Amino acid sequence: MKRWPTNMHLELAAGHLNAPVGPLVKPADLALALRTGSLAAAGEQAGPLLASLFVESSPQTLLACVREAGASLQSAQRLYEETLAAGAPAVAQWEEVVRNFS
Repeated sequence: MKRWPTNMHLELAAGHLNAPVGPLVKPADLALALRTGSLAAAGEQAGPLLASLFVESSPQTLLACVREAGASLQSAQRLYEETLAAGAPAVAQWEEVVRNFS
């Protein structure tokens, strides 16, 4: 029986962000950004791409990424707030998830 990788959602989200530009975001970059709540933690190449993470990924995928990264909802929310400060649009679905878990 085939087993899915334990970081399947991190790989999915990173692959989606990389689709138009090539392999700049690694799953480990995404995990680090989620754990620290900081785009800068992902590095100069990955950070700017991660600014679109909440727009490009469903809340379900993001929550799975948070779990796989060993992050908290609070650190993921700090990352979201940083993406807003960087100019990304607000994502009502993510904000609803955060409200429901708070």
